[in-house]
Amino acid sequence: MRTLLEILNLSVEYLKKKEVEESRFSSELILTKVLNIKRLDIYLQYDRILTENEISKIRALLIRRSKHEPIQYIIGEVEFYGLNFKVNNSVLIPRSDTEILVETAVDFIGDKTLNILEIGTGSGCIAVSLAYACKNVNISATDISDEALKIAEKNAKLNGVGERITFVRQDILKSVPKYKYDIIISNPPYISLKVIDALDKQVKDYEPVEALTDNKDGLTFYRRINEIIPQILKADGSVFLEIGYDQAEAVKAIYEKSLTDIKILRDYSNNNRVFIGKLK
Repeated sequence: MRTLLEILNLSVEYLKKKEVEESRFSSELILTKVLNIKRLDIYLQYDRILTENEISKIRALLIRRSKHEPIQYIIGEVEFYGLNFKVNNSVLIPRSDTEILVETAVDFIGDKTLNILEIGTGSGCIAVSLAYACKNVNISATDISDEALKIAEKNAKLNGVGERITFVRQDILKSVPKYKYDIIISNPPYISLKVIDALDKQVKDYEPVEALTDNKDGLTFYRRINEIIPQILKADGSVFLEIGYDQAEAVKAIYEKSLTDIKILRDYSNNNRVFIGKLK
């Protein structure tokens, strides 16, 4: 018979031996998932005796985490921009860096009535967060993955904004959206193929590679968006893009003839992260 605190300590020790980062945090989340409790309850109920069935379920999730599977996929959810999002290995895990992109767009939009196109919605974290924060926007969110679109639609309903987001399966590299929009926003696959192997294994081994890289130099989607801007962006429209920390100059060069008022904003780590521009 083991208490909750004993199982927590054993879990942390096990994950540390497997060189898993944030071993205690991962262990706490696994316990809360299996036991359906809050993290604080682990310490309030520290002397609770766990059943063999509960311990077995905890052990199964710990084994997954020991192989460096992201904790977000194991528990099936993540917080982004103060909202809860369901995730699985069909979608990229929402990251705090992308919150900068959302915050920038939200500040710009305010209470304006605008139509927005998101290219590559994934989990829907950008579209859902924008719709939640800006009550007068309508969003078309595209993705090439049917499985990603299912997750995104579920997240839109979960956060009460499903009626203002239309999810569309589209390969933006091969086709063009039918309408013109006030805002184009995207966090495209921008990691260069040559650096994929250098990524942390819990990223490269588990997250969908098509959401990470264009299998080329990381700039394919920026070039494509620039190419079709006249067909998809209104005369006074704006573009909001997430970029890699070392891509600012390359992305600027792509858009310097089509956009004006170009700005590059930094993330919480002081890296270049958000590109903004307006149609000339």
